[in-house]
Amino acid sequence: MKYPRLIRAADVRRLGQDPATLARRCRQGELERVYHGSYVTAVEWQQLSRVEQYGLGVSAFNEAVTRPAVLCHASAALLWGLWIVGVPGRTHVVTETRTSGRSTKNIARHVGSLSESIVRCGPFLLTDKLRTTMALISELAFPYAVAICDSALRQPVARQQVNAFRPIGTLPGAEEPSWTTDGPQGPALSVDELRLAAAKLPTRAARNRVNAVINFASGLSGSAGESISRAKMYELGFPAPVLQKEFTLLTGKSANVDFWFEEQNVAGEFDGKGKYLRGDWSGGSMEERVWAEKCREDDIRSQGVRFVRWTWRDMSDRGTFAALLRRAGLPQR
Repeated sequence: MKYPRLIRAADVRRLGQDPATLARRCRQGELERVYHGSYVTAVEWQQLSRVEQYGLGVSAFNEAVTRPAVLCHASAALLWGLWIVGVPGRTHVVTETRTSGRSTKNIARHVGSLSESIVRCGPFLLTDKLRTTMALISELAFPYAVAICDSALRQPVARQQVNAFRPIGTLPGAEEPSWTTDGPQGPALSVDELRLAAAKLPTRAARNRVNAVINFASGLSGSAGESISRAKMYELGFPAPVLQKEFTLLTGKSANVDFWFEEQNVAGEFDGKGKYLRGDWSGGSMEERVWAEKCREDDIRSQGVRFVRWTWRDMSDRGTFAALLRRAGLPQR
């Protein structure tokens, strides 16, 4: 998408005008402050999603610093289309030494190399997919680390590729990267790549923790909600499901279910709103998509399969999620 043009205090000053007028217009609700000295109109700001607002803030920061910032962690993950949950609260950047500046309310600084494993995406420099993935799975709780790792292993879908990544020395292109994606961007990582990177971690505890995520991860997962669901099933002591089990419908077409528990003859489905809003679905209104999903489920039920469905809210409460799975007939250790 085309992001709003930033209104900068430096540009206003260069034109011989008083930049204090921008702050006054912001207080009056006419402008929205995006970063120090950078504004957009309130109308344009309100038309952006939360992720797009975040991306615009990163752009404003990137243009304000004297040396191009290197994005990392959650900031880089968004451009890679990795499955982070929620919108980051700060812009995450790499700094070479702990004396290069401290983290602030808006900027999180992480010590690391500013030259190795770096790529360009439009006007941004960022850590490459492997480095970004390793940084996050080293720090996040197990279910959320699994979501990152699953998405890094997932084979990209050509029609979902909206961001281009080039070597660090490449000049910025005219393309404007997207902060919202329908799927992971760039080539998938391999398990071997991840294990090799894990072997270089400084402590045995870190290596064990990361390898537990890598060994559990699967590129077959279809979304962050599915990944976190599977990780929480494991933590709660439920059997491991088959992912993306294929069924043949009466029409002769095939349909996959998120989770398949063969012994119990139960199909599990994570119902996130994105399931019905994804841009890669074949058209139709929300009502038509929901109806198609119901018909698909009814067809599979007619084959003797029982279904259990859950939402983000169900999954977020361990007791509720466990009770829901037990009610469906799944055994718990």
